[in-house]
Amino acid sequence: MKQLLYVLLVVMMPSVMAAQEQSATIKVLARAIHVDSSPTYKATVSISPAYSSYASDGMDFEELRSLYQKALELQGISWKEIKERPYEFGFETMGYDKEGAIYEFSTSSIEKMRTFLTIKSLGLQRLNSVAVIKIDENVAKLLYGKAMENARKKASLIALTLGKELGDVITVEDNQYLNEQVETSIYYDRPVGEYIYSLQVIFETK
Repeated sequence: MKQLLYVLLVVMMPSVMAAQEQSATIKVLARAIHVDSSPTYKATVSISPAYSSYASDGMDFEELRSLYQKALELQGISWKEIKERPYEFGFETMGYDKEGAIYEFSTSSIEKMRTFLTIKSLGLQRLNSVAVIKIDENVAKLLYGKAMENARKKASLIALTLGKELGDVITVEDNQYLNEQVETSIYYDRPVGEYIYSLQVIFETK
């Protein structure tokens, strides 16, 4: 009986090793970069005596708002361009026990947004600044194509290092949601309107 089991193992070993070799895969994280040439710029700020160093001197919310309005108008930005409480909730979500308001400013001019972001006023806090870009069907297809090209290039180098040949794609995992409008944060060290799309691809090897 033992001899029979030994013979079966010897016969099956090459098949098992071949199956293991065929099942070897390479998984890579690929990405593609898109830069929108004409994004819309949007910034959100809040005004409140809650974080004003002059709160103890008796300056209330209305006085701080008036100061901010004057600071904007001095830089050529009309108060009518500022939207208060852009969504359903406002300053009450910040968790302070003092009065305040949240404001949103949007423009298609990079110079005007740069000016807006440099304005300082008592009781002012900047919450965020983003570029709103458009990802239509053509841009999405371009991103998919570039990401897959990047994935195959990376996987080919890995396969070459391992002494293997790259095979077909087994799975593609996309964890990002693309729609018509995407908000990307504005950074000092990255191009404005930049969007980085990534996906995970698994290749078989030969």
